[in-house]
Amino acid sequence: MGIPKLIIAERLLALRWPGAVGALLLVAGAGYGAGVLLPQRDALAANEVKVARAERKAAAVRSGREAAPLSPAQRRVRFFNTLPAEGEVTQSVERIYAAAAAEKLSLMRGEYTGAELPGANLVRYKITLPLKGSYAQVRRFVAAALKDIPGLVLDDMTVQRPNIGDAAVDARVQLSLFLARR
Repeated sequence: MGIPKLIIAERLLALRWPGAVGALLLVAGAGYGAGVLLPQRDALAANEVKVARAERKAAAVRSGREAAPLSPAQRRVRFFNTLPAEGEVTQSVERIYAAAAAEKLSLMRGEYTGAELPGANLVRYKITLPLKGSYAQVRRFVAAALKDIPGLVLDDMTVQRPNIGDAAVDARVQLSLFLARR
């Protein structure tokens, strides 16, 4: 059994403008609570969990169970120490060629350009290598070189198959080798 609409309309009209304003404020308050307060309550709960986790980590560091996190300066020093020195560019390039030889890739003449990165104490060598071999060989070479040579990143790789029936592909691999200025 439903409440007739006519009775509701008569009751609202009897309240006049103070009742209408009150009803409007009631609806606005419910909307504000659902739209603003409930999401903020969830965010507060998530932040409380983060604070509790940080307090547990701080207590573990104070008690000596865990090492203190590295500062940004310490992380920067560690990063630069993992990179080869600028004078080791020849050894790094030889390791790239060794990785290509391990995969029995035909390595044509490569292009090398070096540039100092101002303000970073880094030198970047761009290396472009034209290769000929199977697609699997090229992928294994790139994976091995990136894994074994610190500071080496893959910029681009283009693979073309001259004829549809050929097993060999022509690949052009662009690498960047970052070296630390010490």
